[in-house]
Amino acid sequence: MSSKRAPRAPTPGGRRRAPLRRAPRRGYACGEDTRRRILETAIALFAQLGFQGASTRAIAERAQVSLPALQYYFGGKQGLHRACIEYITEDVRVRLEPAAGRAREALHAGPLSRAQLLALLRSLLDPLLEALATDRPESWALFFARAQTEHNEAFEAIYQRIGGRLVALMTEIIARLLEEPITGPQAQIRAVAIMGQATLVRRARPLMLKALGWPDFAGERLITLKSVLWRSIEASLGTP
Repeated sequence: MSSKRAPRAPTPGGRRRAPLRRAPRRGYACGEDTRRRILETAIALFAQLGFQGASTRAIAERAQVSLPALQYYFGGKQGLHRACIEYITEDVRVRLEPAAGRAREALHAGPLSRAQLLALLRSLLDPLLEALATDRPESWALFFARAQTEHNEAFEAIYQRIGGRLVALMTEIIARLLEEPITGPQAQIRAVAIMGQATLVRRARPLMLKALGWPDFAGERLITLKSVLWRSIEASLGTP
């Protein structure tokens, strides 16, 4: 017997009906929102418990996804931890890279006046302060702090992608301002100290807002914050 199917009957208008399509098979709950929820949950638990203490099962339960779904997205705890690092550092890097690129070009172009060097340094600090002052989850700051305490893979990645590059640029600018060797401790220590002042805005954000009576660092409040910090930094660079 022939296994061929009879042709579909034409519709009243004389046109044949289109063949029915099966609905696509649904896999794990997908989408950027689900992935982001897993990452934010993982960041909070890694910050609270450390890499060893946070289990993928606990992360999946708190994020309200199945463990196989978490593994589908990230492979396992190591892959999830790396994705958390990328998630946080990319947010900061996107804000800083345009200014960092312009600073590198200016420094490579040739000698710069003191005013130009100070302007260049401030052009690096302003987006850094904007990134640190934004209303990001407190778990981000704790994740950074945990990375420094444990000196783990997250610390190395954060330093290579953000901290180290920014410190290197600031060191070169400060070395020129102070007429010091770029490899000397004077410029390097001052660059790290300036970074410390800036990162304090993130670590001490709740305390600063409470003391100032501000709801957030936005608009004129952010402008004031950047201005006050800059005057302090500029004064510290007044003399070698």
